[in-house]
Amino acid sequence: MSIRLLIKNRKAEEFERLAAESERQVYAVCFHAMGNAQDAQDCAQETMLRAFRAFDSFRRDASFSTWITRIALNVCTDELRKRKKVVSLDSMREETGFDPPDRAPTAYARLEEKERRRLLKEGLSQLPDDMRQMIVLRDMRGMNYDEIAQILQLPLGTVKSRIARARGKLAQILRESSELFSSSSV
Repeated sequence: MSIRLLIKNRKAEEFERLAAESERQVYAVCFHAMGNAQDAQDCAQETMLRAFRAFDSFRRDASFSTWITRIALNVCTDELRKRKKVVSLDSMREETGFDPPDRAPTAYARLEEKERRRLLKEGLSQLPDDMRQMIVLRDMRGMNYDEIAQILQLPLGTVKSRIARARGKLAQILRESSELFSSSSV
C-alpha cells in the first residue's frame, strides 16, 4: 500500500468519526434553517459531502462541530437563495411532522400551542437569512455567544447586537401577525 493511499484512508476514517459525532447537530441546524424534514435531509447530506471534500482545509484551530455547522449554514443559505421566489408558505404551514407531542391538558391549549408554533415558523421564514441564522443558533440550538461568533467569524459584540435585533424583528412580526403573541408574551 502506498503512503499516499494510507494517508487518504486515515483522513477518511478521521472524517467519518468526526462527522458521525456531528451528524445530529448538522441535521438539527438544517431542519431549523429549512423548516421541513425533506429539505433538512437534503441539506445535511450536501453538508457532509462539502465537508468531506474540504476536509483537507479543516485547520483544527476550531472544533469540528463549529466548522461543519458553518458549512451547514452556508448550504442552507445557498439553497434558500436558489429558491427564494419559489418557496411556498402554504407548503411550509402544512408541514407538521416535526411537532413534538403536546402535553397540554386540554384540546384548546394544544390547538393554541400548535398555532403558536406555526406562526413562529412563519415568522422565522420572514426574517432575512442572517437574522434567521442568529435565532436558530442561539435560541433553537442553544449555542452560546462565543460559539456563534466563532462559527460566523464575527466579533462577540456584533453577534450579541445582531441576536438582539433578530429577536426584536421576530417579536414585531409575531405581534403583528396574531393576538396569540401579545406584547407581554413575546
